[in-house]
Formats: sequence, C-alpha cells, structure tokens
Amino acid sequence: MSFAIRPLLGILATVLLAGPAFANNNASVTSSLVVQQPKKEGRLWSGYINVGRSASLYDFKDGSRKDGMDYALRFNLKASDNYTVRIQGGYSQDLKYPESDDFSDTSVSVIRSPFEMGSTFLLGYRIGAVVPTSKDSHVRQNLTTSVSTALNVIVNPDRLITGFDVSGSISAARNIHQYETALDGRVNTQYSSNQSLSLSYSWESGVSLSADFLHRNTWSYQNVMRDSFEMSQELGYQFNPTWAFAVGHTNSGSTLKPNGSDSNVQFIDENNSLVYASMTVIF
Repeated sequence: MSFAIRPLLGILATVLLAGPAFANNNASVTSSLVVQQPKKEGRLWSGYINVGRSASLYDFKDGSRKDGMDYALRFNLKASDNYTVRIQGGYSQDLKYPESDDFSDTSVSVIRSPFEMGSTFLLGYRIGAVVPTSKDSHVRQNLTTSVSTALNVIVNPDRLITGFDVSGSISAARNIHQYETALDGRVNTQYSSNQSLSLSYSWESGVSLSADFLHRNTWSYQNVMRDSFEMSQELGYQFNPTWAFAVGHTNSGSTLKPNGSDSNVQFIDENNSLVYASMTVIF
C-alpha cells in the first residue's frame, strides 16, 4: 500500500524499494510510499514506523476469515547527496492463530536518488540483499540470502497536473538456498522479477488517493515459472510531517485461473481481498 505524500521526490526515493513483504498470509501490504523527507535539511537519519490492521473483506462465518496486525520499521542513512543506505524489517501477528506469527525478512539496500533522463522521465535504481529473519525463509526454505536490483522510471511532475504522480519499476532477484527443496517438499524459488505501476493524486489538504499494481514472475530450481499479482487502492491523510493515516483494500493471487488460460486478475476477490487501516510515524 502507499501514502501519496508531497513533495514528489520524497515519494520517488521510497518507490525504489517498493515491494511488500508478507510474513504470512494474513499480512497486509507494508506501506511503500511513506514520506522519507527529513524534518531538517541535510539530516543524516530518517525513516518511519508503521502499524497496520488487516482483515478479510468477506466473512463467510466458517472460520476462514483472516485477521492480523503488521509492524514495519525503516531506517535511511544518507551516505551522500545521491546515495542512501536503507534497512527495513517487520513483524506480522496473526490474531487468530498465534503460531503463525513471524518476522519478515530484513532488507539492506543502497539507493540512487532519482535523476533526470530527458525532460519527461526521472530514473533511479537500487541494489540490495536480504537477511532471512523470517521462520518461513530460514527454517522452511533454508534461505541463505537473496540479492536484487531494481530500476524505477518516474514521470517528471512538470509534465503532469499538480498533485498527480506516476511511476513504474522493474526488479530482478536471485535467491540462494542451502537446498533446492524446502522442508515441506516444495521446490524453492531461484529467480524472481517484479513489474509495478503506481498512480496517486494528492490534495493540499493532505488527503491522497493511490492505486498500485504489481506483477511477479518466479522461477524454481526446476525452471518452473509461475506468475502472480498484487493490487491495492488507498485513501490516505497526512496530519503533519510526522503522522499519516490510511485505509485501503488489497487483493493478490495467481495471475491465471487453474485452467492455465483465463485471467484471474480481478479488482475484488471474495476469497482473497483484504481491507486495512494503518498509522505511520515519520522521523
């Protein structure tokens, strides 16, 4: 999910690491576009703490309803005028099945600030690695680490109406496991690629609307390819430079239906759609 916060460059710096991490199936999408603008010019450290509550959009009264809390923490260290070092982690709490509680994997990245590419686009990139701090990664999958790179393309705000922001990204990652097969017998994922598009509109009052779509390809060690999608829509409000609130809807799943040919991408899925609310403290 995303907070569309002004100024635009505050958004652009964080889009480079957009890519929500799920510690379990009840996790809501961790905010990826929270403002990262330091409160003081030239501040060395910045970041945020995000707390969210998510639940299934539909309750069939059969015990299948998901209900969880998510906590995310991000630190940015300004290494130079153009480069930032970022550390991000989180924790997901399953309010129905506590045994599913888990930390998310911790990411460490170096981010290049967006720069102009012609008069229409801004470009930025990042390289990163993952520390497998979740039980799913280091216990079930025996993940050693994951390395990745991403390229972001942002439409120059001067080319758009005031308050409207458009960006896209493409990333590639290589997972390194101790074994090709996980403890439960499933073949681990060796490679993955994400392609995303983000749209947002902000008013001077602090209210914002945003929509994000992400498509993911994965390849197992047996070279079996799968693809999936994630989408979210959000209404946000920034009270001041420190506090932001948001409510929204997110849906994810396989891109294709079980028959392998029909599209499974849909705005609302009664089995997978989640609604969420979150509060963010920015520092």
